[in-house]
Amino acid sequence: MATTFRLEHDFPDIPIELFEKYLNHPDLIAKLGAMPAFRSRDLVDKTDMGGGVIGWRFKVVAGGDVPLAARRVVTEEMLTWHEDTRFVPTEHTIYWNIIPLSQKFREILDAKGIWKLTPHAFGAKTGTRRVIEGNIHVKIPLVGKIAENYLAEELKRNYVVEPDIQRAFYRDMLAKGG
Repeated sequence: MATTFRLEHDFPDIPIELFEKYLNHPDLIAKLGAMPAFRSRDLVDKTDMGGGVIGWRFKVVAGGDVPLAARRVVTEEMLTWHEDTRFVPTEHTIYWNIIPLSQKFREILDAKGIWKLTPHAFGAKTGTRRVIEGNIHVKIPLVGKIAENYLAEELKRNYVVEPDIQRAFYRDMLAKGG
């Protein structure tokens, strides 16, 4: 049984066109790589997949303290992965998938989801609402749920600070003429 999550963030000052224009801009990548649940998050590859679709691959090393209950099942190998993302502009959606670097953990970890961007009215302005949905499944009998909960909480912990990083970045872009 997978652990699912849903997060919603509003960006009232960032029109969806601007949000999408600067997805994974190098300055934004650097700022996001410094979030608390990452030891590192580095761009490995960017691919034009045709039709406006763009793919990115990041190498992620998760950080943070692993709770005692999770240490039995969450190993250092599990904390390093590729994050593959694919932006489909016609859908205003980013599809993400986590691929452990260790072959052993690829067989037991399935983590994927979407970012859905929508224009949203905030009073007289139209900004962007982002909904992030995902599921994490660790296929280890009995203790898999502990690992799933840990990984989901780490993702959520990043998304406590990530919207402020996004807002600051886009304010800077708007100040520079967007």
